[in-house]
Amino acid sequence: MAKEGQSYERSSYYKDVDERSAEERAIDDWLPITSSRTAKWWYSAFHNVTAIVGAGVLGLPYAMSEMGCY
Repeated sequence: MAKEGQSYERSSYYKDVDERSAEERAIDDWLPITSSRTAKWWYSAFHNVTAIVGAGVLGLPYAMSEMGCY
């Protein structure tokens, strides 16, 4: 646990006491997630919309063939 007067933030906690296993540290070092991420909410919304619409567009040929159009 953090000492008196210290915050419980993950980064400062692990700087003082690193109780993670070597495997967990290796995974954390590999992950590209940093505090410098600058994405806005509309980037996420656009990505979600394109993912949903993309799946629908890819399914159109199958749906059309099942309806007997082609």
